Amino acid sequence: MSKIYNLFFVLMVSYGINTISAQKAFDYEWSHYNIVFTLAEDFKEVTNTADEFTASGDGMEFGIFPFNDNSVDHSNITAYTIEIAKSLKLEQLDDVDVIDMNGLKGAYVEGYKEGVRIVVLGFIDPDSATNFFATITFKDDDEEAENEAVRIFKSLRKK
Repeated sequence: MSKIYNLFFVLMVSYGINTISAQKAFDYEWSHYNIVFTLAEDFKEVTNTADEFTASGDGMEFGIFPFNDNSVDHSNITAYTIEIAKSLKLEQLDDVDVIDMNGLKGAYVEGYKEGVRIVVLGFIDPDSATNFFATITFKDDDEEAENEAVRIFKSLRKK
């Protein structure tokens, strides 16, 4: 009988730890461009203008920046995103891929600079002349932050 109680105790403690460590998330609308994305509750808005949206979370920085260039479309967004990443003078580019995000089309580049991982996402709104790039930075060895970065990028959508 004590084995059953011990098992029950271990299960309850595990459930409690998972519940405590789980972060709530909230949808945020960048009303200047009707772009919606989901951020963890520890993120705080830093800047919200027509030129940029930035927020900081626990060990992470997130930003979105618009640009108008009718020559950038789904066929060359990858090359554009690589150029943005190069302009940041990253020490190493590790991963480049295309991504389709809820009606927005884009590409991302992952790289490193001075022990910080930087993910750059270029994306276009097919229904507008305004395009965007986003950046997320976090410590290179922070797996939780890496998973959060993926969730943020996957949550980007038009309102």
